[in-house]
Amino acid sequence: MNPEQITERHRSRLALVYVRQSSLYQVIHHQESQRRQRHFVERAVQLGWARERVQIIDDDQGQSGSRSGERFGFQEMVSRTALGQIGLILAVEVSRLARSNRDWYHLLDVCAITATLIGDEEALYDPNSYNDRLLLGLKGTMSEAELHLIRQRLVEAMRAKARRGELQRKLPPGYQWDELGRMQKDPDEQVRGALARVFESFERVGTIHQTHLYLVEERIEVPVRAADGKLRWRVPTYQHLRRVLTNPVYAGAYIYGRRQVQETLDAGLKPRKRLKEVKPEQWHALLKDH
Repeated sequence: MNPEQITERHRSRLALVYVRQSSLYQVIHHQESQRRQRHFVERAVQLGWARERVQIIDDDQGQSGSRSGERFGFQEMVSRTALGQIGLILAVEVSRLARSNRDWYHLLDVCAITATLIGDEEALYDPNSYNDRLLLGLKGTMSEAELHLIRQRLVEAMRAKARRGELQRKLPPGYQWDELGRMQKDPDEQVRGALARVFESFERVGTIHQTHLYLVEERIEVPVRAADGKLRWRVPTYQHLRRVLTNPVYAGAYIYGRRQVQETLDAGLKPRKRLKEVKPEQWHALLKDH
């Protein structure tokens, strides 16, 4: 689209500059990217918008562009565009706005209906124009594909490290990583003794249920790893006890991928992801006597 095609109808509405970086690390350490994105205010001014009519939306800092549910800045931008308040949306590149085709095409549809223009570092686009719409669609597809490839490389690297038994992740109570990256028993004798008592009780009574009853009746506390990674002492629940007694790590095995993400449809036919325990042959890594 030629900038000369911008009309007073567009300029009578606001121009939005959308600023987003995917992680808090980038927000803190990649300041140049943020400055570059915010500088797009000057681009809007050059295109004929009064400076006071240009607003920055930066509520989604540290949020991934792969989903819009937690990006309140993106949701606000779409809502205000649908109300006819926005004449121009600017972003350094399409991937800043969305890395999901579902979110991207929804934004394009709203912009087309309300005659809102979209601009990036390379050009200006009118979603009502067939050629511009085609180009924006290709850019959105490439942005989503790029994210998929980045994720795929990261996941494969993690799995390769796990197959060697070198990927460090949160360990169950009784184990910890040493300074050389090796899995070792906890040096705390109280921790080791409490866990040994759990397994001795199970071996004696024969079932998880009876073991749980014994520990509850005797008010025996065991170490439980909290969300912050620290150990807390408490009388175990049945669910916690079951996780301990069925955890392959306590049998000397290094495992990775015991629970895997699976995508399903909810009652409203919307995709939902959940963790599901899979069979040992589907684990990404299983190294016995590790």
